[in-house]
Amino acid sequence: MGIKISELQSFVGSVQDTDLLEISVDNGLGGFNSRKITGAQLKTLISSFNFYESDGTFTGNRTASGGGTYGLIIDNTSGIQFNDTGTIIATVNPPSFLGTDKAINFEVDPTNLTGAIKRLFQIKDSAGSVLRFAVIDDGRLLVNEAYYLPNADGNADEVLTTDGAGNVSFQPTISGDSVNFGSTQWSATIVGSVPLTDGSIANGFEFFDDATDKSASGTTTYDEYSIAYTRKLTLTGTSGSANVNIDGTDYLASFSADLTTTGSNFVTTHEADILSNHGIRITSVGEVIKFADEDDTLLSAMTITNVSGDLSGTFNTAVGDHILIPYTGTAYDGQRLQHNFRVNFGIDTSTQNRACALSLRRWMDDSVIGSTIKVFRDQVETGNQFNFISYTAGSTDPFVTGGFYFALENNTGSTINFQDNIGILIQTYYQKPTKF
Repeated sequence: MGIKISELQSFVGSVQDTDLLEISVDNGLGGFNSRKITGAQLKTLISSFNFYESDGTFTGNRTASGGGTYGLIIDNTSGIQFNDTGTIIATVNPPSFLGTDKAINFEVDPTNLTGAIKRLFQIKDSAGSVLRFAVIDDGRLLVNEAYYLPNADGNADEVLTTDGAGNVSFQPTISGDSVNFGSTQWSATIVGSVPLTDGSIANGFEFFDDATDKSASGTTTYDEYSIAYTRKLTLTGTSGSANVNIDGTDYLASFSADLTTTGSNFVTTHEADILSNHGIRITSVGEVIKFADEDDTLLSAMTITNVSGDLSGTFNTAVGDHILIPYTGTAYDGQRLQHNFRVNFGIDTSTQNRACALSLRRWMDDSVIGSTIKVFRDQVETGNQFNFISYTAGSTDPFVTGGFYFALENNTGSTINFQDNIGILIQTYYQKPTKF
């Protein structure tokens, strides 16, 4: 029977490779057998146990080297968890297998990720239970669960801006390309004269052809306005219904109480669909339904057909007669605009010093903005020039939803005649410098 380990009396402070050590091995029969092991064998046996095979406490720095070729691989459903209050420090000498242009490389396969938003990497504040940072599989970066940084670069000179609701995007900044105002001008000369009978109203924009009468020197290459077209349907009848056909689609008008109510009901019922389906804006003033578009193609093809009773109507010819302020989606979307207008025209002289009324009006309901301006005829001067100032407050402003025009109402008691030079200048000032 071997000697029990407890009977050994000598101890050594170190073990040399050539030392011969005797150990007692449990023989499974209630006793021990004596065996021998060299110091080198003992060291090899001990070194085969490492920090990633068993739990323990580090008493100093530990190194796990891959020899410049291999690395630590965690596969399948395993993971790495760091507890306690320690930190992670990486002093990196780029390994050859990553290349000299990389230090630490994370490669994530998102194949098995699910959900509408897939996070490739995230850092969470466990105490505050807030996701401080995350990399989304589409390239965006989520910060503090509050906003995403865009996953694509902006244009030159743009900066990151936020709307305060979590939407961050690149937007133009104030630069040498930013402008303070835009301008559009129409100018023409009347050959002969154009009469306006007593009690009639002349629309200033109807005197111009948008293609030929626009002044190049008075019009900026950006934010250029164009004259929009209107076609009016004057309703008739006392009962029944009729179809208004727009580009092959019928919209039913039904008589109700009177023609003013009939027109108003038609607008209420079909306004949204007609705008969505055809891009045509509609409104009604009395028994007249007005249809407006950027050009006259669809307007000129519209028809009205009686269905029952005697409700019907008469279309006039589509004419360019108003300006619609483009707003949504423009460079100044969200800003307040100020408009300065200059209107000039000539009318024939008269010995009767009676006044006409010049006004700026909203297209939607023909209402006057502010008040009218008196225009007097005299015995000498034919030319007249007037200035207006107004504004566009936002996307729901009447200048955006309907537009505006200038009107001269003849209240002189006799016919007047337009002659000589006519013109309209619109200058728009932006709330802040704007880059187009």
